[in-house]
Amino acid sequence: MVKHDKHVPFLGNNARVYIIKMKATQLSEEVYWKYPNKRVVVFYRGPRPELVVRDPELVKRVLVTDFASFYPRGLNRHREIEPLLRNLFFADGDLWRLLRQRMSPAFNSGKLKAMSPLIEERAERLRSKHCQPPPKAL
Repeated sequence: MVKHDKHVPFLGNNARVYIIKMKATQLSEEVYWKYPNKRVVVFYRGPRPELVVRDPELVKRVLVTDFASFYPRGLNRHREIEPLLRNLFFADGDLWRLLRQRMSPAFNSGKLKAMSPLIEERAERLRSKHCQPPPKAL
């Protein structure tokens, strides 16, 4: 059983974002930290469930081993309207697959090992400044 909060029909867990009580990034952070011992959590964006993967090994499996099953991700419904969203992070379907194939050689194991100290230093800096769990509710 995958853990999830109770959701409102048509609004999902996103109601506070829709009524501008909370930013989408704050809600995402709240969902991520709410169940620290769970590998995955379900979040409802409107009526549609989305999987929040928290376990690094599962993230690796989705992005590397099983990517063919996950590439139609449905992230960008406005790609024809907004050309700046046509990038690897927001692309979907065949465009995502093509961009991923073109970018993969830039991230081979040797290049990643060379970048590793810089990535680790930046990640630690980011974690220490911005990724603290939200305070407990009183």
